[in-house]
Amino acid sequence: MITLGTAGHIDHGKSSVVKALTSIDPDRLPEEKERGMTIDLGFAWFALPDGEYVGLVDVPGHQHFVHNVIPGLTGIDAVMLVIAADDGWMPQTEEHLQIINLLGISKGIVVLNKIDLVEADWCAMVHADITEHLSDTVLAGAPIIEVSAKSGLGLDDLKTAIGKLVADINQADIGKPRLPIDRVFTIKGVGTVITGTLHHGTLAVGDEVTILPKGIRGQIRSIESYKQHLSKAQPGSRVALNLSGLKKEDLERGDIIVPRGAETPLSRYLDAELCLLPSLKQPLKTGAELSLFFETTESSARVIALSSREISPQEGPTLVQFRLPAEFAAFIGERFIVRRNSPAETIGGGRILDPSAERYQPKNAERQIKRLNERRELSLASIITTELDKTHFTKRHGFLQASPHSEATITKAIEVKAQSSAVIVSNDWLIDAAFWQEQMRALLDNLAAEHKAQPLKKGLSQAEIAAKLKLPEGLFTSLVEELITSKKITRMDDVLALSSHKPQLSGDQTEMENRIISAIMQNPAAPPTRTELLKSVSGIANVLRYMLEQGKLIELPDGILLTAAQYREIKQKVIDILKSQGQIAIQDMSAATGFSRKYSIPFLTRLDQEGITRRQDNVRLAARKLE
Repeated sequence: MITLGTAGHIDHGKSSVVKALTSIDPDRLPEEKERGMTIDLGFAWFALPDGEYVGLVDVPGHQHFVHNVIPGLTGIDAVMLVIAADDGWMPQTEEHLQIINLLGISKGIVVLNKIDLVEADWCAMVHADITEHLSDTVLAGAPIIEVSAKSGLGLDDLKTAIGKLVADINQADIGKPRLPIDRVFTIKGVGTVITGTLHHGTLAVGDEVTILPKGIRGQIRSIESYKQHLSKAQPGSRVALNLSGLKKEDLERGDIIVPRGAETPLSRYLDAELCLLPSLKQPLKTGAELSLFFETTESSARVIALSSREISPQEGPTLVQFRLPAEFAAFIGERFIVRRNSPAETIGGGRILDPSAERYQPKNAERQIKRLNERRELSLASIITTELDKTHFTKRHGFLQASPHSEATITKAIEVKAQSSAVIVSNDWLIDAAFWQEQMRALLDNLAAEHKAQPLKKGLSQAEIAAKLKLPEGLFTSLVEELITSKKITRMDDVLALSSHKPQLSGDQTEMENRIISAIMQNPAAPPTRTELLKSVSGIANVLRYMLEQGKLIELPDGILLTAAQYREIKQKVIDILKSQGQIAIQDMSAATGFSRKYSIPFLTRLDQEGITRRQDNVRLAARKLE
């Protein structure tokens, strides 16, 4: 299935040719009927003798409606340039051809219409003139078919030429369905319907979809293509989707439908390669406000030249950044057109190189230009390399979803990159190998600095390290796991440390440790709290933390401190009482240990937390079988 777009000057008979081919009048608006001219996009189709359907997008010819021409020509497979034999080459013929050239639509047919109105020698002269005009364009060598839409003369030849054209076009299914919306309407009893040309993959009834850039979701209730109800739509076909969960007001021309889970990144900044038309008389100044067209999207945009203060048509392809007023979803390698607003004219076009660019800053110009020059070839290897140069790490199903490559091709390219050690693959992450090594060094350096500053401390919590490195959670986890696996760090509970780190007390600190134990043991029935101990024995904070981390001290609820030996002894007494009595009350605890309620309750609460006891009314029972 392919889609042809018409192009040509006003009143050269584009709509008449479409109607003659299809028996469908593409002019659908009352105003179009009244004025006898196409204003917005029209749609029709016909079947070739082999049953292959050809969709037709009819565009306006009047210069005032060029903004409607471009959405009709973006995304078509081939073009049908219609020229009236009695008029010949005209201004909008030229502008439409410029648009075709800029969009890279290299396959097409020239239809020389209205041959019934001219003599044969005049027709031959116009034929030769057309050939000359096309000589340096993408349509050089395209067949020129002479017809009369009014009488039907030459229509069979035109259909034959279209058949040959169709046979030469391959609509690739790369598994990334993408449907730019060109019409939205409501049918009573049916609901919201959108139309567009499907690219890069299939869509099926029941598929959940996301509308970009809005991010809203719906579901495909039914599909119609060329008046046939389908369960699945194929790439290259004109389709109408009936969507549930969405209102007409939710959608507009320029929105893009993709399967849920296949969303592409959104951005206000598009880095691109811009070619200005040679006919542009003056250079384009950086910062100029333009109208930008890609797929069915139209937006105002400010153009920023990356290497100069102005862009000359003589420069050829120039690297620029478009700054948009809102976020949009674009495709890597996608063609675009730019028009000046005053005077209204097409001035150039090109390809989008990075649809999720960072805001251009002159201080980063050299690196950004180098990156974009490398990406110009649009190979998957260059896309991956340049993206990681920009971001250092990325989810593979993010930016690569916006690339013109299939999942199988992407997987193979990533494997090649991983084997070359240039890219680290971790779960769904792609990471620049040099950056990954930097992050490893940063984590190890942070731990080394902490061990030097706090030699008695076990290490740093994962949260503390994560805050320093500022990596996404999943990526940070992968980094930690790799360092643990390579035995460079250890993890105890939630604390990370260098594998070589062994907290040890100095002679003075050992003496301080003994003072702490003595202070706690001084009154076994009324042990101090952490706060009380810090007040009574000066300069012990680091040693106290070390003793707690090493398990030499146990901290009960309310901050009460016991030595490990004390804790084990009292815990065993509680276990013995539970074994003999089946339960223990506060008074039992006090009798066995000398603790008042102030200490008995925190101790039993700690045993509850350890799963040794459980509270029932005013007593504790064994929470599990006691050995």
